[in-house]
Amino acid sequence: MPEDLVVDEERVAAVISRWAPLGRSGLLPCLEEVQEITGWLSPQVSQRIAEGLRVPLADVYGVISFYSLLYEQPVGRVVVRVCDDVSCYVNGSEAVVQACKAHLGIDAGQTTPDGEFTLEVHPCLGRCERAPFMMVNDREYGPVRPEDVPQILDEWKRTKEG
Repeated sequence: MPEDLVVDEERVAAVISRWAPLGRSGLLPCLEEVQEITGWLSPQVSQRIAEGLRVPLADVYGVISFYSLLYEQPVGRVVVRVCDDVSCYVNGSEAVVQACKAHLGIDAGQTTPDGEFTLEVHPCLGRCERAPFMMVNDREYGPVRPEDVPQILDEWKRTKEG
């Protein structure tokens, strides 16, 4: 077993143990923290969380499927989210999405072949005052112009942050 996988297993177990006393009340923060470690919530990890928090597996999947920032499938190391709600849309989010697609060579909902980038279009990211708004992992950008996209994404390629 690779060393980094063992470390991740230990870190996941520590997170589950920390949230276990809260049961279902600790489910969402536990899922968020575990996903930060693993990148996504595999069936095996979801089962471990259900057992550790003593909640039905259906509850775990219910929370994962409800929150769009929790993932049941692998995603890129860098997740690019562009808001397309009304405020962002009327301020040009469609052009920002098109610029992301062109620069990354993928459509929304896809991951680059190297596994580095996933592009998502979200109905609301809660930053209407910064429309059009985009997030790259946890970093916020807005207002974003289509011509800003290559520089933003290239910065993430160069720095390998995430």
